[in-house]
Amino acid sequence: MLVVDNIYKTFHLDNNPENDKRALQGVSLTINEGDFITVIGSNGSGKTTLLNSISGIYPVDNGRILLDDQDINKKKDYQRAKYVGRVFQDPLQGTIADMSLFENLSIASRRGKKQSPFRWALSTNQRQMFKDLLKPLGLGLEDRLDVPVGTFSGGQRQAVTLLMASMSNPKILLLDEHTAALDPKTAKRIMELTDKIVKESKVPTLMITHNMKDAIKYGNRLIMMDGGKIIYEASGEEKQKLTIEDLVKLFSSIGEVPDSVVLSN
Repeated sequence: MLVVDNIYKTFHLDNNPENDKRALQGVSLTINEGDFITVIGSNGSGKTTLLNSISGIYPVDNGRILLDDQDINKKKDYQRAKYVGRVFQDPLQGTIADMSLFENLSIASRRGKKQSPFRWALSTNQRQMFKDLLKPLGLGLEDRLDVPVGTFSGGQRQAVTLLMASMSNPKILLLDEHTAALDPKTAKRIMELTDKIVKESKVPTLMITHNMKDAIKYGNRLIMMDGGKIIYEASGEEKQKLTIEDLVKLFSSIGEVPDSVVLSN
């Protein structure tokens, strides 16, 4: 379980208090095992800052972040890496292009584990394990273990990144618009894969998206952010009954509907 308890984050720009950006203003959120929370909001609403605060990229100014009742707020991002799996919008960001798929998966499988000494050689059992993990993706990657990841398509690399982020059993999975850079067909495949991984592993997941169809279809909870605050939350039957029109009305009530929302739907 992850608890975000009344966190604040202000960015001080140009050493001028008048230009301070209050990115998070008293955000509180409890994420339980099995929760799949979709996060919507216009640009600058605080969505990515929330994920960056949880992962340790940005230390918060006030408040607590509790993981299994332990305050991780003072831990650096690399210290949290063994607890946090993350997939970014850019498919190139989560893998090492000039290393083989085999080597990328090897690194991911060792995350958070003590390796002394670090060895590249994998046993036959490990190779088979990777093949078993890759085959359900339906992309034929189980037969390309020795191929450099840089030769893969964006969708293939994002599928690999998603697998790598979840294979070490993280305590929280953060997805930052991870289908936004993909074509519609590939994005649909990645979302189906995401849903499968989250349901099977029950890893608590936060997913930022501008696609209102995905925000409604996937997950058991939905939150909307604006001005660094959570201004709306729906779960259970309320979320199931939501329509795109409902969400557009919410955006309209706080300002102009972003182009990204209109274009993605």
